[in-house]
Amino acid sequence: MIPVRPYIDHFARLWDQSPDHFPAFQHRYSETEKTEREISYNHFQEKIKELQNRESGLQMRKDPGNTFFPMFKAFLETVFDFEKGHLQLILSDEFKNVSKDFFYKARDFGPELSPGNIYQGMRNVWIMNGIQLMMNVPVKITPSVFAYSMIYPYSDNLLDNPELSSAEKEIFSRRFNRRLHGDEVLPVTFTEEQLFKLVKMFEEEFSRADFPSVYESLYAIQQGQTNSLQLNTVDGLSDENILDICFEKGGASVLADGYLVAGRLTHEQEQALFGYGVYLQLLDDIQDIKEDSGADTKTIFSCLPNASLGSFVNKTIHFGRKALEEMRCFDGSGNDDFIRLMNRSIETMVIESVGLNPSAYPGNYLAEIEQYSPLHFEFVRQKRAQSKSQRFAFFQKYFDMAKSPEVSSY
Repeated sequence: MIPVRPYIDHFARLWDQSPDHFPAFQHRYSETEKTEREISYNHFQEKIKELQNRESGLQMRKDPGNTFFPMFKAFLETVFDFEKGHLQLILSDEFKNVSKDFFYKARDFGPELSPGNIYQGMRNVWIMNGIQLMMNVPVKITPSVFAYSMIYPYSDNLLDNPELSSAEKEIFSRRFNRRLHGDEVLPVTFTEEQLFKLVKMFEEEFSRADFPSVYESLYAIQQGQTNSLQLNTVDGLSDENILDICFEKGGASVLADGYLVAGRLTHEQEQALFGYGVYLQLLDDIQDIKEDSGADTKTIFSCLPNASLGSFVNKTIHFGRKALEEMRCFDGSGNDDFIRLMNRSIETMVIESVGLNPSAYPGNYLAEIEQYSPLHFEFVRQKRAQSKSQRFAFFQKYFDMAKSPEVSSY
């Protein structure tokens, strides 16, 4: 197994060294600017609603370049102030094509999956596409990109299922771990059958003999997932134990992304990807603070008193900026733009997450950080209340249309 302990220790030191004072942001939004962006947001939503009628929806599917994407570009520019270089990346033909490719492959592989499940996998596809970009390899859905991204909807949902006992989850983890190590394990559930098919895709692209580190990275994420079960089952974990488990789970996940993109990585690249994964894990923990607290899931954030949460959000932002600087070890032509895009996107989501959980933060902290949100927090909460699945509302529409026999051959 790839020794991840040195990476955990490295980023734990970086975390300890990160200050907790309020960070400097690029732009403070006035009340007028927020109102203007909210008007643009509502205008975009109205345009999306127009696609609910079949004729407009079919036109969007036939020619998204002249219908949806220009509208989406304007939305990102006028509401969230994405820079030109950012938009050239996320709206490039390469990224658009791989998203569509993954959608159809996922629907064919797992027709039982919900749009939310597929969207969950899509998020990992985008991370792996970004790594492809930074490593100057073609941005596309390889067998391993597809397989690793599809593991999330199956294994994560099983491990997060509160209806399964800890013993059942541990049995699954042991069986899945054996299959990852190349053992012939007969699946006993439909979920195992699907997961074992995905492991086979890894093996067909990367032979175990020629690419041992690919499989060591998979063992590392499996170990991280297994250790993370302690966050729900073990009482008395120290803050240091919780941090180690959270860092291991997040860091190992993106480390595996890198190996399944490239097959081989340098030590410097391993460490940079591990840090990127830690930062994404911290983001997830901030976003899920309410759910984690309600489920007694221990994270760095869910165990804190409310008065301390703002300082830890600040610390996360400072930590993330330092961690992303290590990604400059990759020499892809679009690397600088992609690092800025990641930083801007994650910080925007962190600020939004604070606004969506107002009861978790002191009032003065909410007022201070809201100045750097392009939208009023009340507006953000209102939009989220309208659709609990706001992040993939349009994805749901696309999914429903794709099931129609008139357009299934597109």
